[in-house]
Amino acid sequence: MLDIVLTKAEYEALAAVDGTQTQSQMTPAIQSRLSLLRLIERRKWPNGPLWRTARGDLHIQRGLWS
Repeated sequence: MLDIVLTKAEYEALAAVDGTQTQSQMTPAIQSRLSLLRLIERRKWPNGPLWRTARGDLHIQRGLWS
């Protein structure tokens, strides 16, 4: 977990994920990276809202970005 380093833009995008349909959009590249790192996920496929995973919440609580 500690080896995941996010850019400021990635960290801000992760922090903005709130699980609602009206949440702000992020770039596809950032969304893909956060998903691959398992920091975000969709609750309902294919178009459900994005949610932070427990791992993503922990990352936000620690305030880790480069």
